[in-house]
Amino acid sequence: MKRKYLGVIAMAISSTLFTSCNNETNLKTSTNKNEMKAVQFRIARPTNNLTEVVKFYQETLGLEVLGKFEDHLGYDGVMLGMPDKTYHLEFTQHVDKTPLPKPTKENLLVFYYDNPDEYKKANERIQRTGILPVEPENPYWKGKSETYEDPDGWRVILFNGVYNP
Repeated sequence: MKRKYLGVIAMAISSTLFTSCNNETNLKTSTNKNEMKAVQFRIARPTNNLTEVVKFYQETLGLEVLGKFEDHLGYDGVMLGMPDKTYHLEFTQHVDKTPLPKPTKENLLVFYYDNPDEYKKANERIQRTGILPVEPENPYWKGKSETYEDPDGWRVILFNGVYNP
């Protein structure tokens, strides 16, 4: 069951990256021999709340810690994601904790669930920690998902269904 859940996370992260692009030509399958050949991707962002952010993504959402580093040229960091390491998030924190840009309400990481029971369990797990849903900025998400904010205010959506382009 855990493996299936993690597969859904991979699909969600992948879909989020591709759906965040408004250029329709990037969504179509290409026959161009210069098409993407990468075998992994990482989404990285800085934080000044590394401990709280890692706790949210690991304990609250259920991602695995894949690796971490401390005091690498003034940075600490943690990678979380899929056991096969093909899709993961990296959070870094600089020793100086410099001011960071604030997220908008449309900065989204979407996790798609192909099983309504797993979707319900995931929402219950989050809410048991005291984190409650927030109103989505875009009405598209209403009625088919729940929106939450991580400790930095970045939005995470749990979607009851899968993305089918």
